[in-house]
Amino acid sequence: MMKPDARLHNQDPEYFTQLVESTGLSITKLAGVIGHDERTIRRWMKGERKFPYSAQFILESLVLSP
Repeated sequence: MMKPDARLHNQDPEYFTQLVESTGLSITKLAGVIGHDERTIRRWMKGERKFPYSAQFILESLVLSP
């Protein structure tokens, strides 16, 4: 089980985009899981806004879960 560690926060929008794509979920579904709207997630992916570590951790957990 992963444990949150904000020191591992990677602010690279490309990394975030890779995580999003690796989940296999739509932006709409991810928005519900992460608790932010679709527009915000798209802004994070484009690098227009910085994404919080909590969003990164949720995506990493989804990608790494069996």
